[in-house]
Amino acid sequence: EPTGLLALQYKLANQLVYSKVKEALGMSRARFCLTGAAPIATEIVEFFNCLDFPFLEIYGQTEVSGPTSINRPGANKIGSVGQAWPGVQVRLADDGEILVKGPNVFMGYYKNPEATASDLVDGWLHTGDLGEFDEQDYLTVIGRKKEIIITSGGLNIAPSNIEAALVKLPLVSQAVCIGDKRRYITAIVTLNAETAAKFAKDNALEGQDLHAHPAIIEAVQKGIDEQVNNHLSRAEHVRDFRILSRDFTLEDGEITPLLKIKRKIVYEHFKSEIES
Repeated sequence: EPTGLLALQYKLANQLVYSKVKEALGMSRARFCLTGAAPIATEIVEFFNCLDFPFLEIYGQTEVSGPTSINRPGANKIGSVGQAWPGVQVRLADDGEILVKGPNVFMGYYKNPEATASDLVDGWLHTGDLGEFDEQDYLTVIGRKKEIIITSGGLNIAPSNIEAALVKLPLVSQAVCIGDKRRYITAIVTLNAETAAKFAKDNALEGQDLHAHPAIIEAVQKGIDEQVNNHLSRAEHVRDFRILSRDFTLEDGEITPLLKIKRKIVYEHFKSEIES
């Protein structure tokens, strides 16, 4: 919380500007917003925090009847999913998998004892997610355990961090990383139709196949070099990429209704582009 002169300046800014923005967004009476299911961009959280409208990330799943951990007003660390929900125990397995135990954890899957025995061991739910704690017990979710890329050199890499950086590029709409049993990370991406059209108009590009235009490819490459690889470890660098001619779609079974990408299906549908 700001104090002294900063508090006074913030109060004035809130009265003159921030309150009007919140009112225009229909948020004038809201105290905070909870966000979950998928990571949210840090820039979005910081923007709304500046409006005195905290976005609080939470983490949970159906098997725990709601939240496992939660950020709270006054105890909010951006980029994390907060501290354990009261009464819930959270720990990490040796491989980093998030384990949860508490009265909110389910009793098992309906008529599926094999799945129950696999996911529920001695009362601990094996979530399938990988995470890490900081010194204040704030939990950060790294990614799905089954999605971790293991390179031919034995390095474990979470593709979600790289993909999140890729889709921040103005020209990129969707991204999937490839690298399992390979020497380095590559990616397939799709174009943001609106920004690609504007780029084409501004640069007088001709032709309909923008995904294959050298100027588009060069612009995406520049973005990867400057805005993605510069902020990742060397092992996470995207060494090569291909731009697809279309987005991943629900109709083709490549994304879920919640817009999560089905990697296995994407790998099958775009095998030739990946292998090229």
